[in-house]
Amino acid sequence: MSDTTERAFHEAESWLFSAKHGLADAEDDYASANVCCAQAIHAIIRANDALCLKFIGCKPTRHDDAAIVFAKLLLEGKLPETAKEFKNLVADAMRDKSGADYGKKSFSFEDAENYVQKTEEFIAMAKNVLKI
Repeated sequence: MSDTTERAFHEAESWLFSAKHGLADAEDDYASANVCCAQAIHAIIRANDALCLKFIGCKPTRHDDAAIVFAKLLLEGKLPETAKEFKNLVADAMRDKSGADYGKKSFSFEDAENYVQKTEEFIAMAKNVLKI
């Protein structure tokens, strides 16, 4: 099955839903906070994939390229001016991905809350842009 804009976006929403659900249990547990951050990061990746699929017909093949491609979409005016506020979020998420996925970095409950909140805002922007 090939990837589509809609599929990528709906997976982003599912990752975010899971992160938000897990956040309720993460307050005193760094392992749960790490998982919430990893889930939020995966939501960012899939929402970014959806934007890329919509505007350039393909998605980054490496996570390291996700921030570069997002910046390119901004530079080319394919995203609204307000999307610029998410440039650092995408870059930070790609930097933090391995740490969150493989326990190489510890995230606090506050980190998880921040990732989930920013991811929710990013996905809302993507939804508006994609008109899904």
